[in-house]
Amino acid sequence: MSYDTKIASAQRVIEQHNANADTQIDFQKFTKKLMELGGSSDEALMAASWEDLQDCGLPKIMARRLTYLFRQNSDEENGKSTYISEKKVAGLSYKELLERYNPKDIKNPVGKRLKDLSDGKKCVVFYDNGKVNVEETVKLLEDILNGLEEVGIAFVNNRPFPVYSIGERPDFYVEENPIYQGRPLRFNETCDQTGRSWSGVVTEIRQFLWMAVDLGELVIGTVADAHSILDRVLSKDCSLDSLRAKYPQTSVKFDAISKIGSLPLLKIKVGGKEDCSGSNNPFGKNTIF
Repeated sequence: MSYDTKIASAQRVIEQHNANADTQIDFQKFTKKLMELGGSSDEALMAASWEDLQDCGLPKIMARRLTYLFRQNSDEENGKSTYISEKKVAGLSYKELLERYNPKDIKNPVGKRLKDLSDGKKCVVFYDNGKVNVEETVKLLEDILNGLEEVGIAFVNNRPFPVYSIGERPDFYVEENPIYQGRPLRFNETCDQTGRSWSGVVTEIRQFLWMAVDLGELVIGTVADAHSILDRVLSKDCSLDSLRAKYPQTSVKFDAISKIGSLPLLKIKVGGKEDCSGSNNPFGKNTIF
């Protein structure tokens, strides 16, 4: 399992507990404390003790359960472990390194070694399913080591594929913040301005709010404004119809572009050089705090 998969599994365990127990566990507080203790990588999760997880706010039995889960080998489907010590990594061939390469975790010894070998240049080719094409990547890496320039496109069986540098991932998208255009929602769909999650808010309401901000009917001038709209859309009484009454211009525009399939996708590409720390925001209407 990958780091993200393990955290998602931990969330399910906590949610199951909360559904059956009187004492509730705040998942966001748990993950915040976990990050504060250094649990920001798969290797860190594998090293965590159940006492560490108790310090993050979990009861003893659950902490023991998650410790077992976190220590599951993070093998990719090719069967190769992404973790190996720095001492051993120096003895691996380029093929063995790439078989263990995890684009989500480039701070481990394998990622560091590949980044050093490639000198940050483009050399990684992916299959359509997102897996690394090890054979083609080895060829490009050897070209770089032989002093050749990097290429932006590689031809595999006469088909062109984009080439990425170590740490970049193809077509990796996250949800866009509906009221802070151009900013990504973070883990568990959390807004980086309010610290609150958009999880549970349906897509059409998110799209509607995005358009309301774009048209200027909804103005997010302060964090308090953001909290207010989140309070509204997370309430049981909120519906698209109730928002239509408050933002009539948006309602008309929403219906018009729905008919031609042009509603905003609310997706932002991350993981590569086209990062999204506000750089994808062409509107400039929201104040970031």
